[in-house]
Parts: sequence; C-alpha cells; structure tokens
Amino acid sequence: MSCWQDFDWVTLAMMPMFLFSTTFFPLGVYPRWLQVFVECTPLYQGIEIVRGLMLGTVEPALIGRAAYLAVVGAVGLGIASRRLGRLLLS
Repeated sequence: MSCWQDFDWVTLAMMPMFLFSTTFFPLGVYPRWLQVFVECTPLYQGIEIVRGLMLGTVEPALIGRAAYLAVVGAVGLGIASRRLGRLLLS
C-alpha cells in the first residue's frame, strides 16, 4: 500500500469474508470450495469461538481456533511492525 486510497483493497477483501463468515447463513448452504475458504478465515474462527461459548459447547477445538487466531494475529503484527519500522527509519 503506497497511499491511503489503497485501503479500498482492504475493504474489498473484508467484504466477502464478512458476508460468508456464517453470521447470516450456516456453512452447509455454501458449495464445498467456498466452505474450505470460509473455514480458513479468521472471522469464521472468531465467530465459532463466540458461538461455542454462548451455546455452552466448550470443547478442545476452541483452543485450536484460538491458537489459529493468535498465530494469524502474530503474523499480522510482525508484518505491520516491519513495515512501520522501514517507514520510520527511511
């Protein structure tokens, strides 16, 4: 991203992730290729954690989902800090 208008690309990537994240429709209504994509998104993992806690279905899979979110967050933080470091030092 070289300028603030490039944040439109972020919105373009976030919109399908939000629409298909099983907030509005269950995962089973989507074709299998889209199910696989949705299951890889961090928003779906977060929704599944909240849904499991709210419905009382606390199971070991929630720890895996939380670990996935932690790894994705750490990778994003690493990328952002490296970019900011380069920007501030140049």
